[in-house]
Amino acid sequence: MATSTAGLPVSVPRVAHFGSCSVIRRQAGVVPVERPATRTLAAPVCVAAAATEAPEAVAYLRFARGSALKVRRVLDQIRGRSYEEALMILEYMPYKACEPVIQTLLSAAANAKNNLGMKKKDLFVSECFADEGPVMKRYRPRAQGRANRILKPTVHITIKVAERS
Repeated sequence: MATSTAGLPVSVPRVAHFGSCSVIRRQAGVVPVERPATRTLAAPVCVAAAATEAPEAVAYLRFARGSALKVRRVLDQIRGRSYEEALMILEYMPYKACEPVIQTLLSAAANAKNNLGMKKKDLFVSECFADEGPVMKRYRPRAQGRANRILKPTVHITIKVAERS
């Protein structure tokens, strides 16, 4: 260990090089500390978990006009139900938000049948959620030269269907 002019110990001498930290450490003779590899166990566990999951068919509807809160109210009613039961529930619910959800559910079932060879009568809604999309902002004229902002929200709907085993 080097000492300064005042007699105090100095751990790393100053180097007049403005490179990366590894270059400076190498020039100063500092040996890097070996760290235990903790992340090596996480990757095989994730791969094993992914291999045991049942295949799911997914359908997305992006940028649909409507509030994510109103669509979530509809999605909460069909989550975990069979495909046929979910369709019947959606047909008779009085909400406008049911229309894009029906469209997405039909698309997910068609994806399951055509891409994965699943039977529609064995399908159930394994996962469904609605995320907020971008909000379109519009302005309307009001009295005395003022303007009010009108927000037109959009929603991203995701529905996953899987086969009951």
